[in-house]
Amino acid sequence: MRKRSTQRQRRWNNILILGIIAFMVLMNAPKLIQTYLLGESEPEIVKPIEAASSLPKLLDPNHKVEALYFNGAEFKWKDNQWTSNLNIKDVPVSELITRWQALEGTLLEEDVFTAIRSNLGSPETIEVWYQGVEEPHRITFYRSDEFWVFQNWQQQWIAISVEVDYLIP
Repeated sequence: MRKRSTQRQRRWNNILILGIIAFMVLMNAPKLIQTYLLGESEPEIVKPIEAASSLPKLLDPNHKVEALYFNGAEFKWKDNQWTSNLNIKDVPVSELITRWQALEGTLLEEDVFTAIRSNLGSPETIEVWYQGVEEPHRITFYRSDEFWVFQNWQQQWIAISVEVDYLIP
């Protein structure tokens, strides 16, 4: 009796598995027909960088960075590669630029920024040159022990929590 019950259970499991596979094939049939039988491919949808996250970005995602200058550090795009005046061994300069371009943070309302400003110390400046833009974008920022506060490309104050070595090795 027990053997018969086990066989029924296996039979129903196999039917269930085949049913799921058939359902998946049916759901993907239009795409499979379009791709493999008609030879058409879906047009690639390019999403803007801003759509990836709802957090405000530090740098303008609509322009490509050409150079970054701050605290004696220089990062320049020259001869199709990133160069630096710093002797950086741990992280490639291109990786540092990617990190800067990907920075996004928590938006600080003006009253919150005004309340914490006295605890932030003295401001520092980053100069960002974008390709095709005649004037640099100057970013004011403050460092604290727990986070950095930047005025981004949209003139919004954003808080970003990163280690110092992440941006400046």
